Amino acid sequence: MDKIHTNATTVATENLNVANEATSLNNPTSNVMAEKDVIATEVAQENVANATIKNVNAAEEAASINEKPQKKELGGDNVEHPTKIAIIDGEEQEIIIAHSEYDMEQPKDKRRLMEKIDVNQLPKCFYHLTPPNIFWREGLSLFDENGNKIEEDTDSVFVFCPTADSFWRERMEEKLEYVEILPFESIQEYAMAVGCVNLYSRGLSNIEKIGVAALATGDEACKTVYEFAKENKLNVTTAKLYLDYKVKPTDIQSMTIGLTEEARPELGRTKEEAQVLLEKATEKFGKNALKRYVIRVVNSLLHSNEDYSQEQMKSAISLVTETELEKIKDANSAEKETIISNILTQWLLRGDRIGSAD
Repeated sequence: MDKIHTNATTVATENLNVANEATSLNNPTSNVMAEKDVIATEVAQENVANATIKNVNAAEEAASINEKPQKKELGGDNVEHPTKIAIIDGEEQEIIIAHSEYDMEQPKDKRRLMEKIDVNQLPKCFYHLTPPNIFWREGLSLFDENGNKIEEDTDSVFVFCPTADSFWRERMEEKLEYVEILPFESIQEYAMAVGCVNLYSRGLSNIEKIGVAALATGDEACKTVYEFAKENKLNVTTAKLYLDYKVKPTDIQSMTIGLTEEARPELGRTKEEAQVLLEKATEKFGKNALKRYVIRVVNSLLHSNEDYSQEQMKSAISLVTETELEKIKDANSAEKETIISNILTQWLLRGDRIGSAD
């Protein structure tokens, strides 16, 4: 697990070193090339950060796989299967919850958050179970929640029917209060029921997450990002860039369940400033302004050591020529930011020279 983490991070770090080396080899007096290197270095740094996150997730996933009960071909009288109380037809019954090989897997990327959920905030959930005979009749094995095989004709066994709400909740519950027993005639009926009930189920989209995070925590920055994205039909990533809002997706995920343990960043721009910048960029760059390329370059240049103002940036954007726009349009995704950076840097430098001459 450590080896996976180390190797992937090493590769990403090497990319960063290459970008830094390129910066040191370029002519230090060339501002255009310097800004290009700033973009290259930032991209490499982002790759390192992303690789680190992926490595942590990979390590956690590997750990979770090791911790997860594996399907074991045991069974017989020497296996004691875990039981749970379920209220069926108004009566409490002690039952064994069974799962097949075709069951929905538990989420691995939210394990730490699940431990922090306030169970009192969870609405009641309905659980659906079915007798095991249709599985055994088809020769399909069933397993308890420890991964042990359940032998045929074991008493008090019910197979879990997973839905988007219930598949992860059942393991958290000490008692299943709302239970429906579904007497399916065949495996096909069971599978179609699972497929139909989950057909339109999904998690929150990125913009929905930030909206829920705003409501759950009262965070004004999240609320502004949500409103700005909706009003301008932007994705959340681009909206955050225009508002210069630096927050990690994992922090937004935590905020959706009301966690506010860590200090939250502030907006780098007001909503009004971001709107003016978006309109100026859209006027010149068209649809490219609605993607990440232009605003990533703008932010990089504004945060550089050159200390450009937003007014200087808006002026430089307005001076971009049709020929330069065609060059940007024809560039592939990997080249766009570098080309935009070179063009805007040149116009910023020309503006500086004109201002000095005046």
